[in-house]
Formats: sequence, C-alpha cells, structure tokens
Amino acid sequence: GRGPRAAGRPGGAVLPLGVPAAGTLPGTLELQRSLRPLQRYRPATAPVENILDETATAELSARAGGLIMPVHRASGRPEVDLQLVMDVSSSMRVWQRLVAELEEIFSHLGAFRHVAVRYLHEGQDGEPAVSGTLDPRASALGPTDRLADPTGSRITVLVSDCAGPLWYSGQAHRLLYRLSGQGPVAVLQPLPQRLWSRTGLPVTYGVLARGEGAGSAALHLVGGNPPARAEGAVAIPVLPPVPAALAAWAGLLSGGGAGHTDGAVGWVRPDQSATPPPRVGRPLHAAQVVRRFRSAASRDAGRLAGYLAAAPLYMPVMQLVQRTMLPDSGPAELAEVLLGGLLRLDKQAPSDGGPWYVFEPGVQDELLAPLTREEAMLVLKHCSEYIERHFGKGSWNFPAVAAAQLDSGRSGTDWPLPRSGYGAGLPRVDGEDADAARARRAVSAVPHPFAEVAAHVLEQFMPLPDRFVPEPGEGPTAPDAVNSAWGLVRDYEADGMVQHLVDAVQLLRRALQADTEGGQDRTAVRTGLASCLLRLWEVQGGAGLLKEAEQAARSAIDRSGGAHGRAVLAGILHAAADDRIRRGDASGALALLQRADREYSFACAAPGMAPADALRLTLERVRALETEWRLGHDSALLQSAVGMLEAFSDSWPDQRDRPASLPLALGRTLLRLSGATEDAEQAQLYAKQAARSLRAALGAQDGAAQTGGTQAATVLDLADALLASGDGLDDGLALVGGALGIVRDERLSARLRLREGRIRVARYESGAGTAASGDVAELQEAIRAFELAARGIPRDTPAHAGVLAEWGSALLGRATLPDGPGHVYAAVQVLRDCRAETAPDDPRLADRLLMLGQALMIRHRIAEDRVDLREAEHLFGLAAREARDPLTRAGCRLELGEARFVAHRVLHRPTRLDEAAEAFRDAAEAARAAEAEAGDGTPARAARSREAVALQARAHHGRGRTYEEARRPRAAREAYRAASEQWRKLPEGGGEEARRTLDRLAELES
Repeated sequence: GRGPRAAGRPGGAVLPLGVPAAGTLPGTLELQRSLRPLQRYRPATAPVENILDETATAELSARAGGLIMPVHRASGRPEVDLQLVMDVSSSMRVWQRLVAELEEIFSHLGAFRHVAVRYLHEGQDGEPAVSGTLDPRASALGPTDRLADPTGSRITVLVSDCAGPLWYSGQAHRLLYRLSGQGPVAVLQPLPQRLWSRTGLPVTYGVLARGEGAGSAALHLVGGNPPARAEGAVAIPVLPPVPAALAAWAGLLSGGGAGHTDGAVGWVRPDQSATPPPRVGRPLHAAQVVRRFRSAASRDAGRLAGYLAAAPLYMPVMQLVQRTMLPDSGPAELAEVLLGGLLRLDKQAPSDGGPWYVFEPGVQDELLAPLTREEAMLVLKHCSEYIERHFGKGSWNFPAVAAAQLDSGRSGTDWPLPRSGYGAGLPRVDGEDADAARARRAVSAVPHPFAEVAAHVLEQFMPLPDRFVPEPGEGPTAPDAVNSAWGLVRDYEADGMVQHLVDAVQLLRRALQADTEGGQDRTAVRTGLASCLLRLWEVQGGAGLLKEAEQAARSAIDRSGGAHGRAVLAGILHAAADDRIRRGDASGALALLQRADREYSFACAAPGMAPADALRLTLERVRALETEWRLGHDSALLQSAVGMLEAFSDSWPDQRDRPASLPLALGRTLLRLSGATEDAEQAQLYAKQAARSLRAALGAQDGAAQTGGTQAATVLDLADALLASGDGLDDGLALVGGALGIVRDERLSARLRLREGRIRVARYESGAGTAASGDVAELQEAIRAFELAARGIPRDTPAHAGVLAEWGSALLGRATLPDGPGHVYAAVQVLRDCRAETAPDDPRLADRLLMLGQALMIRHRIAEDRVDLREAEHLFGLAAREARDPLTRAGCRLELGEARFVAHRVLHRPTRLDEAAEAFRDAAEAARAAEAEAGDGTPARAARSREAVALQARAHHGRGRTYEEARRPRAAREAYRAASEQWRKLPEGGGEEARRTLDRLAELES
C-alpha cells in the first residue's frame, strides 16, 4: 500500500507496484518432487483408452473402396484422473489459495490425464452437493454422484479442516466411504496436527500398508493401537500438506518404495451417525470464552484475534489485517481464530463478495481491552485503505475518520483530512454538495460493518468527555439542550469530528430524562434527538441507532403531529430501507420505502413551509421513489417523480432564480425514465427533455460558482442524455473536454474519459456533428479515451471489466477496417483481460466471449495460427451455452458455424462440414425463437424481430455454403431458398447479402 507521505508528496504520481502474495505451501518444488511417484501409479482395473487413428482410418477406408473402416490405437496419455475437492464451510475460505496451489502442483506433475477442482457444499436439505465454483450461487449445485468414477481411474483428495457441518452430520464420512470403494481417497488436513483431535474426523496414528495387488485403492492400518470401531469401517489417510507425508502416501499408492509407512488415518463408516449436540450447560462469559481460546491457541493466533476485534469481520479484510499486522503468520493462525469459538457466521450480512462473521456477545470488548491505541489506529488505517482501493476515494469511509480522531486524541493535533475527499463521514467528490453526497451515500457500496466496527473502537478508546456529565439532580433544560445540540452538529459539519455528534445525542438523551413535564419543548427535544441519531447513523451505522431514532420521531408525532417530525421520520424510514438493501432484503426495503413515501407526502403537504425546506423534502422523496423503482422496476414511480418535480418547478416563486438542484433532479429522473422505457421514440423524447433540464442545471451551477466536481457530475449525466437522444454530440464532446480540464479526482476523470469514448464511437458510427461517418481518426480517438478510462478505474471492480469491453469493441471495429488488422493483437489482449474480470454469472459474459472469439478469428486470418482458430471455436460454443437471450445465442451459433467452416478448409476434415452445418441450423432455430418472442408490438420489438429475421437468413446462407462445399447441391438449394425467403421479409429486401444468396441459388439451379 502507499504510505501517507508518499500519497501526499507533490509532483509526480505514485506508481503502484504489484507484489505477489505469499504462498501457503512451503517448498513448492519439494512438494512436487515428493509427489513424483504418482507418475508410476496405474489403476488395477482401469480400461485402456483407445482413440481413433485418423491417418490409418483414411488409408484403410480408401483401400476398402470408400467403405468407412475405423482404426483405433491405444492412447499413450496417462489414464488416471485426479480431483481436488474443497470442503466449502465458513472456516475453509482461508484455504482457497492452498487449493489453487495444489491444483497447479498436481497439474504440472504429468501424472494425470485431467486435474479437476470441485467444491463440496451443504445443500438446502443438509445433504452434500457439488459445484464447479466456490460460490454456490455462481453455478448450479449437483449431486455428489459427480465425484464418483466406477472405472476406478480417479484419485480423490478432499481438502478440509473437518470442522464444517457435513462432518458433524456424518454426511462427509458417508461420502468418503462411497468414494473409497472406487479409487484412492485421502483427506488433506491443513490445520496444525495438535488441532486434529478436536475436528469432526479425529485420527489414529500407526503404520499404513498398501492393499493387495498393484494399484490397490485401499490403505490399511497395520500397526499402532486402532480404536474400537464399528464393523465395516474404512481407514482414510489424513495428510498434512508437507513433503514427507505426501511422499509416503504417493509411494504407497504407486507401489514404489517401502510397503509400510507411518501415518494417520480417520475412520469412516457407511452408516456414520451425526455427532450428538453438546450438553446444554451454563453459558460461558465472554472473558471465559477468550481465556479458553488463548489457552489453546498459538501466540500469533491470539494476537491476530485482538487485531481482528478492530476490523470488520469480512474475509478479505481479515486476511489483509493478518498480512499487514502479522506478516509472518499464515492461514493456519486465521483458521485457529475462526474455529476458536470467538465468532460465528453472520447470516444477516451482505450476501455479495464473501463470508462475514460476528463476534459472540462481549467477546469483541474482551479482545479490544489489551489492544493499544496505536495498534487500533493502524488496523483502522488498513481498513480505510481497503475501502479506497475497492470502493474508491469518494466512498463512505468512516474508518478513516475514526483513525483520524484516535490520532488527534493521542497527539493533541488534528490529523489532516482532505477537505475535498472526506468530510464528516460523508465523502464529497471534488466539491460535491452535502445533499448529493448524502444521496450517494444512501446507495454506497461500502457495507455498514466497516463503520459500525470503527465506531465501536472509537467509543472504546475515546469515552464521553466529562463536560457532559451532569451533576446529580441536574440536567440541561429542553431549549438549551436543543440549541447546544445543533451547535454541536454545526461543529461536526465544520471539522468532521464525529465526537461532536456523539455529544449532541448524549445531551439530548439527558435532556429527555431531566424534563418530565413534557410539552412543546419536549417534542422539540425528541425531534432533535431523532435528527441527530439519523446523522450519527449515517456515519457509523448500527441498527440500534435507527431504531431509537424512529421511536423518538414517532413519539414526537404522537404528541404534536407536526410536519417536521413527519419529515424526520420519513428520512429515518428511507435510511432503514437503504440498510435493508445493503443486507439483501429487497422486500423489506420496499415496504419501508412505501411507508416513507406516505410520511413524505404528509410532510410536503403541510402549509406554510419555506420553499427551501419544501425543495429539500421533495428531492428526498424523489430519491426514495427512484430507489423503489430500482427494486420493483415500476416505471410509473419515475413518471410520478417527474410530475412532482415539474409541478414544483412551475410553482417556484422566482422562475429566473431557481436552484440548480431542481433542474438537476428533473434531468436525472428523466434520464432514468428514458432508460426504463421500451418505446424507442418515447425514450428518445425523454432523453431530449433530460438534456434540456441538465443544460439548465449546468448553467445555474456556473452562475452559482459551483466546484468542478459538481459540474463534472452534471456533465456525465448530460453526456448520457445526449447519447440517448442522438443529438448534440459535438456539444457533449466539448463539455466533457472542459470538465476534464478542471477535475482532479482520478475516478471522476476516468468516467469522463469513458463518456468521451462513447461519444466518439457514436460520431464515428453515425457521422453526427462535424465528424464524417466512418472517420477512422474519430475511432482512433475513442480507443485512446477508453484506454485512459481503463487506467483510472481499479482492476478489481466490475466497472473495469465494462470499460475493457467497450475498449475491446472499439479495437475490434478498428481491426476490421482495411488498414486495421494490426490492431487485432491489442484487441485480443484487452478482451482476454475483460473475460478474466467478468464474473461467471454476469449476463454480459456471452457478448464478451463472442467479441474475443471474433478477434481471434481476425488474428487467425492474419497469422494463420491454428491455435487461434481452435480457441475461437471453443469460445463461440461457450458463449452460445452462456447466452440467456435467444438472439445473442443465434449470433454465437452463427459465428461457431463460420469457425467450423474455416476449420474444414484449414484442416481438410470432412466431419467439420457436418459440424458447421449443425451450428448454422442451431443458429437459425435460435433466431426463429427470438423472432417469435419479439413480435412486432412496439418499434423496439419490431427492430428486434427484423434483426432475428436477418440472422435466420445468414444462418441458412451459411448452411447453403457448407452444403456446396460438401458437394450436396440439393441440400444447398433448399438452404439458399430458406435464406431468400427470410431476406424477403425485411423492408429493404436484404440488400447486397440477399443478392449473394440469389446468385448462389441461380448458379445451382442452372
């Protein structure tokens, strides 16, 4: 990471350097040497694989007068497979890198035909299930029968700490028993051996011997003192990931070396019963839980637990804290913490990314007690840097604020917070106004536990100052308390010290306790307390704060029914909905947003409200409606918001002096409505209206001397509106260029570069503005803009993959031009990176695979490299399987047919023509399904239907070419007739492509 001095040094930018992560396996080369005996392993009953000898088949068939006479020969490849199975339990995530390293070692060994990695999950019904990914949501779960191999030619290595639920239910034991009857099975146990006896597979130590016969799958315990066990139990070797143990196991399996070796085994039975639950006794106090953990844990594991008490318990952050605070420790120490009874899996946490954990009650405070202020501050600093790297410098970063306050409390001086970066826990992007920052925070990607844990650490080391502790029998009066509280809020807004908000909340709480008379003053205290609690929640989170705020606001409404109390309650409900969204509870968030909208409507309808207050409430209500639309996809909510803003704009007292926030909100809402409208003409109309409103907002911002960040954010939306409307692209390009000259935020600059690239591509394709259609210089500038945008966006974010896709698409377009084939090499590299960064469940994966395949086909035409051809064919097939849209699937099948047709001409294999014809036929079927699905109800559906018809025609034409190449004229004529029939459905008759089809048909019929 970057140190504070390096990050703030004037002059040149700091170049981040990638540092390889430390491996989890010691001595990789030594481990690989220890496993070499597996090269001699051969299963006792595995069948010999025969493959088709194409040359001999061709010669024999020629001698037989054309009769196909297949000739097979024995394969020289190893006939043994190996499957690595990772037990995916909450404590096994720390060993993910270990599995990757083992896969690499086994793959490079040269002993196996295939090395596959499978992931063992606990299904919904408690049964074991298998998938091809660590995340069970990324691919379908299947039965454990996928792990079986009746031929006996597969070795299974289960990587597990034997501490997950499948072990205590007996399911893992029963699975191992079944697999052990088909081939060699071993458990690779990564935990330290002193912990093995506490797992779900306790071990017995003794002497292991190989079973009878070469390649026997069974290993037996012949020495030591085997425990009493049920009839039929089978011994499964349990191996630590060290060279000596792996070498002994490999030697036994391969039949080389001594026939006996020392080792450990776990016993499994076909009817393994579940482990009885522990006896329910008196629960341990937190101090007892911590003492028990420290008594059995290693020194580094004990220290790590203390550091993790100051960090959010999110696996990537936990690993970061370990690497930075204890660089000499490894996954074993983190596994000790996970299994030490200190924490549990948090099932209410955000579902994306990775597992979250929570400490058992009271344990966090016990672990924080021996931690020094400097250590806590350092952990918070690393959490802050993690937020910057993964969510951006403009993200909601309370750990940075907390670390600043810890440091200022220790040294008596203020830690310099960047005034344009973080302020009061609500980050502002290059001068963004507070309302916009708060709105952006509401949909921030930074999970709440980052702030909640930092706030807890802050409270631990910075208790409430004595000046707010009242004398016995005394307390602040209600009016004084309210005035003092708002003064503290203003102090917080000025210097960003969250302690001011904490003091304000405590002051109002005591005022409520002291004032027992009630009345209007008490109502003002309740309303003020609800507002301050909401402000405090915005920076540090915590469900308790929101609950208390809602109770205070409702109590104020019950006593007065005022508009101010309803407005505060609406904001609280809106914030609670945002919190539900972050936790994955969409239905709960929708219910809260609907309640918030009712409160907003009551508050906005109150008479006598000042225009500025009415505007603030209206904008908050619009943001709530937009959030509700994102969850429910009901565009009527956006139309309602547009109508509300238009009515408010028309009623503003001074039409010449309307605040910029009003046309800005209207323009952004119209832009979202444009994207949510299926009717292309109506969507374009909304986009034009959005552009007019955003231009007005930009003009008002110029007059109000707004900062560059605020104007740049408006320019981004205006550029999107101009792109959607298709008008004013020259103006949009000039605005983007002007914004780039004043913006200093790296991510904001990258977003502007991205808009520049899109505008230039649109100008190139349409010849809009001053650019001529097909102007290569315009496309070249777009490529440069996309490249600069990709540099400014972190590689580990989904947005980076999106920029790479647009950059690769522009490079691909450039490579198809007569003078552009040289650009295809850059296109392949960019699109490869794009594919690597695209998640397996991303709906855009098929389109990105398709583009990469097309780039490889262009490169094949230049370099005539058969590897490119084979890879492109594979990618087209994979894209077709991944495509969720039948139209996209049709395009992928069409490209697959073309690739197979080319493969025939390169490899001269007749079977490739049959495969090409099949792919073209599948493309036509998919396109026909897309045409039926589209219909012709709206202009957008009609355009989609025309595209499907054109794809059908191209697929039939490709099938006709294939049959011509195969010298099947009758089939070719039928295919060309089918293509011609589809071309006639199009308004322009198919143009040049249709004429080529007719020419081929005429030649065949002559």
